[in-house]
Amino acid sequence: MSETISHSPRQLVILNKFYTRLKKERFINNTSSTYYGNMNQRFVIPGIIITGLSSVGSFMTTSDMLDDNEKQGFGVTVGIMTAIATIIQSMSASYGFQLKKDAFATSADAYDSLLTKVEFEISNPNENFTEFCDDLEASILKIKGDCKHLPPLHVHQLWDENKHNYTQTITPVVSTSNVNEQPASLVVEVSGETETDTGGEGDGTNHEISAQ
Repeated sequence: MSETISHSPRQLVILNKFYTRLKKERFINNTSSTYYGNMNQRFVIPGIIITGLSSVGSFMTTSDMLDDNEKQGFGVTVGIMTAIATIIQSMSASYGFQLKKDAFATSADAYDSLLTKVEFEISNPNENFTEFCDDLEASILKIKGDCKHLPPLHVHQLWDENKHNYTQTITPVVSTSNVNEQPASLVVEVSGETETDTGGEGDGTNHEISAQ
């Protein structure tokens, strides 16, 4: 008879706590990245437009279509617009919106990878539970350490308002009947929905899933 690999109900509770925490961190970092990206665009786009208009004005000052007074007016306008564009670019660099956007996007991607790892471990447990949790904790702390910026407070408030959409547990359930006769049918319940995946050839391994 083949060896049965399963998580105890307590272990499933712990894994689901990790799963929920990772979903929270991914949401917060992804939302923060979007927020800072939008803030950065408010400085970048006007700067690009002003720079483009300045180039047009500079070209007009060399045109024979305008008299000297008009050329002088265009020259003054170009100088003012160039100064404004420089101020906008300096403010954007000072606030560091692009750097914050990239940092939070990198963290969100890392948390998404950990989410996938936890999903696989719940659905198909094949690692030492203590080592898995220790590695997961170390990875989360490393991601937090690599991101030197704090998310805006309104992002945490947004999570509190929407966390009910992200806090469902994931519980793998495998049928234990007829284990020696046919391959097991794997049923994974995620967010209240159920998916069934029946393998073509069984390897004789049964995963117990139900957590009380």
